Amino acid sequence: MVRTQVRFPAGAHNKYCDDYFKWYWKLMDGTNSNQQEPCEKHKRKKRRIECDKGVVDRISELPDEIIYIILSFLPLRQAASTSLLSHRWPDLWKHTSNLDFIDSNRRHNIKTTEIENDSWDVSTCKNVKMVNSVLESHQALFLKEFRIQFYINSSAQSTITKWLEFVWSRQVERLNLKFICDNSPKHMLVLGDLLGEIRCMQHLKTLSLRCLIISGEDISLFLKNCPLLRELNIEGSHLTSEVKFCDSTLVLEELRIRKCNIRESFINISAPNLALVSVDARPGQLWFENVPRLVDVNFAIYSARYTMQHFTSAVSCITSQLEKLTFSLYLYPKKLSWNGFPIMPNLKELVVKESSLYEHGCLLPLKSVISACPCLQNFKFEFNESSVKNAPNVERCPHQYIKTMKFQGSCATDIIQSMTYITVCCNAYQEIKRCTRAMSKDGVHSHREQMVHLQQHLSHQVEIKFFKSIDE
Repeated sequence: MVRTQVRFPAGAHNKYCDDYFKWYWKLMDGTNSNQQEPCEKHKRKKRRIECDKGVVDRISELPDEIIYIILSFLPLRQAASTSLLSHRWPDLWKHTSNLDFIDSNRRHNIKTTEIENDSWDVSTCKNVKMVNSVLESHQALFLKEFRIQFYINSSAQSTITKWLEFVWSRQVERLNLKFICDNSPKHMLVLGDLLGEIRCMQHLKTLSLRCLIISGEDISLFLKNCPLLRELNIEGSHLTSEVKFCDSTLVLEELRIRKCNIRESFINISAPNLALVSVDARPGQLWFENVPRLVDVNFAIYSARYTMQHFTSAVSCITSQLEKLTFSLYLYPKKLSWNGFPIMPNLKELVVKESSLYEHGCLLPLKSVISACPCLQNFKFEFNESSVKNAPNVERCPHQYIKTMKFQGSCATDIIQSMTYITVCCNAYQEIKRCTRAMSKDGVHSHREQMVHLQQHLSHQVEIKFFKSIDE
């Protein structure tokens, strides 16, 4: 069978599909959007005349393969609704290559309650019924994406196993199992029990997992049976044993292990094609080896025991090649001293994400960080607290290559007080009032105007980006 490809500009898929079907309905109704709407009597008359002349159903002239591609850009429910268009359409949506089952009401709210966990029943869940119904009628031989994103718990294990058997048979390219459930292991599905008789998935390129109990053996099984796997994302799961990404034949390029319960597990990474890593950094639990292409690393630190020695040890073999480094400090380690920061001669971008910058004196020793990165061009701070402590004076440390410094947060002016020493002295910040929760709408507006004024006094290297973390 000859496959025909249709390429749309990035970000325009849904718009093109919507416009396409609007045009189809207008064609069937005999209306013209450029003319004034006629009365109902004239509409009926016009339809009769055009039917006599022979109105051409242009969309029906398209080959099935083209319509399949168009439908794959629509949400699944909208694609299924096209079965009402004409006698030719009832089964076309069943050939869509994307199956996305998303609970729109829980897209951003993934927290669950004990009542929900105990009362949920797989036999009565509407989302489960919808998936079962679609899979029974689906006729495509291949799948580009299969995504599950709704509440489900361990009682649905046999049901999920059947879904995965369907996925294996369709040679899926992107598998996304982002379950929503309680963080308690008793409610989570065990990935090893779901896999069953896993077969070689030669087409799988992206795998995303959330809210699962995962062992190192499960990961090894996927890596062994998915020779084209380029992106692996694991989120909010429990890792029960050591995880190894160690194989010279791996084509894996992006690896993300975030917000996971690692316990005493170790993560060993040795993948020659790996370019991006985003991982929870635990003391002594992360090791890199043979990652010559790795240039982008994101460390999420949740442990109060994490030290600079742990960081230096973890990145000892990649310090000379890193170009971008991100620190996400969700729990600021009391013993983390920025002194002794390893030399990174090629680092161009440094991002620090923090929620309590000044409480632990995070910014104070940044001179050692800047001095260790001679090619640093972009320095960015993101923080979420609406109030922070005043920072004491810090040592000035000019840097000749820094092009931009960005500060994101509801109290960015407090950051400026500490960071102007990198570029030029500035006293304008002293006139700025701190943004607080008690500030009125007028106060917030005034605060923003003051920050715009402050921006004019700062070096062009410093950029202030304000967002208010409280309701306006």
